[in-house]
Amino acid sequence: MKKTSFLIAHLFGAASLANAATFITPVSVTSPNSTAYFAIERLIQGPGVGYSAAEPYDGIPGETWVTNAPGGFPSDYVAVAGAPILIFDLGADYLLTEISTWGYTTGNSNGVKNFDLRFATDAQGAGSFGAAQTGFTAALSDITRDSHPLTPVTARYVEFTATANYFTAPGDGTGGELAGGDRVGLGEVAFVLIPEPSSALLGGVALLGLLRRRRA
Repeated sequence: MKKTSFLIAHLFGAASLANAATFITPVSVTSPNSTAYFAIERLIQGPGVGYSAAEPYDGIPGETWVTNAPGGFPSDYVAVAGAPILIFDLGADYLLTEISTWGYTTGNSNGVKNFDLRFATDAQGAGSFGAAQTGFTAALSDITRDSHPLTPVTARYVEFTATANYFTAPGDGTGGELAGGDRVGLGEVAFVLIPEPSSALLGGVALLGLLRRRRA
């Protein structure tokens, strides 16, 4: 019995390590309503370029995306120009369980603070977003991976609407003196899918079944 319990723990431990995070890097990203100051393609550089390929997947500073500043500083970009929309194309349908974001910088208020998501499958197309998940809050850090669980959803296209950045009015005592807020920016965006069961796990389950039948 002890050997069987050890084998179960070993198999599931190995499977969890092998499937710690399966990232999907979008194949493209566009914005229908904002103009980039830093290139929008910087949002989807992927493991090893936009963020570390090893846990804990720290961001790699240096290349970020940010909008222009139509209102100038000090102003609130969202109040001036509306909430910027990003449309990510994953290239195919995936069953998504999480969106990961890395912030713009802790040095100013331009970073995305709140965002909403809508999803569309390959069959629906990028012009037919339906299922929505809302009320996400992103951190400012451009280093720490910010993990946002999703209600599992199948999608190829993801519409990301940045409903607020970290702007606060100058002089109100809440940090509004910090530069920024007149733009909206992020470091990187990636998605996580439900991993397929590993062959080792499937084989192990079959082996455990055989061992139990022999003991019976």
